[in-house]
Amino acid sequence: MPIVKIYCSLYRPLARWNLLPFVLMMFFVALPLSEARSVPVNRELGSIINERKSVELTLKNLKKQLDAYQTKLNVTARKESQSLKILENIRSQILVLERLINENQQYMSRLDDDIDRLGGELDSNRTIHRKVSEDFRRTAVSVYKYGRNREAEHLFASGSANEALIRSQYMGFFSRAVRSDVQKLERAADQLENSRMTLEKSYREKAAAVSEQQKQLRTYDESKKEKEKVLAELKKNKKVYAGQIAETQKKRKTLQSRIQGLVMAEQRVIAAEKERQRKILEARRLEQQRLEAARLENKRLEAKNQEENRKGSEQKEVAAQSVPGKKGKKKSEKQAEPAFSRQPVRVVPASPDIELEKVSVNFERAYGSLPWPVRGGVVAQRFGSVEDRDLKIVRTNNGIDISVPVGTPVRAVSGGKVVQIAYMPTFGNIVIVRHPDSYLTVYANLGSLRVAKNEVIKSQQLIGVSGKMPEGGSVVHFEIWKGRVKQNPEQWLRR
Repeated sequence: MPIVKIYCSLYRPLARWNLLPFVLMMFFVALPLSEARSVPVNRELGSIINERKSVELTLKNLKKQLDAYQTKLNVTARKESQSLKILENIRSQILVLERLINENQQYMSRLDDDIDRLGGELDSNRTIHRKVSEDFRRTAVSVYKYGRNREAEHLFASGSANEALIRSQYMGFFSRAVRSDVQKLERAADQLENSRMTLEKSYREKAAAVSEQQKQLRTYDESKKEKEKVLAELKKNKKVYAGQIAETQKKRKTLQSRIQGLVMAEQRVIAAEKERQRKILEARRLEQQRLEAARLENKRLEAKNQEENRKGSEQKEVAAQSVPGKKGKKKSEKQAEPAFSRQPVRVVPASPDIELEKVSVNFERAYGSLPWPVRGGVVAQRFGSVEDRDLKIVRTNNGIDISVPVGTPVRAVSGGKVVQIAYMPTFGNIVIVRHPDSYLTVYANLGSLRVAKNEVIKSQQLIGVSGKMPEGGSVVHFEIWKGRVKQNPEQWLRR
């Protein structure tokens, strides 16, 4: 009963002066804003996280297969590279030997022609030499048998002295000519024989060299065939490994696309939550406008009622003064209506990045001047799509891969809030940092972490250290996102 009486006592005057909407407005404004800002956990986000864990588990198994195939391919590629170098050397040596043998054979062919030509000349000279020698021999025998008397007989047998003189001169000339021709033929025969012997010696040497070169050529040819056989086997294995890697890369790409879809889904959830907050604030703003209008209307009605009451009181006082024995009522009996002062209205910021702005500079203004996440590293793979000509595949990188020693400190490029920490077999430990204006930075392949989820961090604060890759060494993967759009990190980082 007391509660009912209190309610009635409050309701009647409020209803009388149409102040109930204004009181409700003040009650609504007085609600704790922290409760209005609190957002229930979205079930869709939980479903997305569970699905991501399942996808990452599958990706972990695929990464193991990919590492195994990549190791085999690396071994095969090294063997193939060595075999290719050896084979190329053998081919070069074979070409040199073939060219040398060809030149030697051409030279030997010319020697054969020279030997044949000299042999023909030698045979001709020998024939002439035999004929001249035979004539000279007969002449010498005749001279030996018949002596100088034979010449005298020829001279005395002449018909005249002039003929005898001519015969004497001719016989002397013939004797000298025969001796000279015989001597020339003998010298020519000696020269031809020496030339023939020299050519035959050179021919034998060249023949021996060609024989040795042909032997080496056969050896190199056998080695070439063996290396080509090994190379064919290596290429076959490489093709198999490349096919396995391409298939795994295809699956990995599909899963990465799925993970990217999950990231986009998270972005949609965040965007939907922002839109819901915006609608709440918009509805609150409209309600405040409506209540303000109602307050002004109530104030106007209150002033009107007060004016009417004042006029009514004055009329009653005039009437009371005209009636004897009655005293006028005190002016203090005026109704004291409660005066509502306007309360300051707290407005929730439309952007949830207010706490990030305290630790982060304007991210867009830092274009081209952000510090690198690691020091002393080398960019091993750049942003975008890169074609592998050997494997005939295209590798797509959403960020950059920086090669560094194992255990290198990894630091935040700008202040922000750690919104996600996860583990993926492909990229190891992952940290995602949110910055103002919907910017995200991603740090992957971290061995150990130095931050926690929902922690607000400053620029250059230590996030973790680089982890070890399965094939050795360490690579830090770094990405920058503007909402749902991938950015080229090298364009943002300090040059």
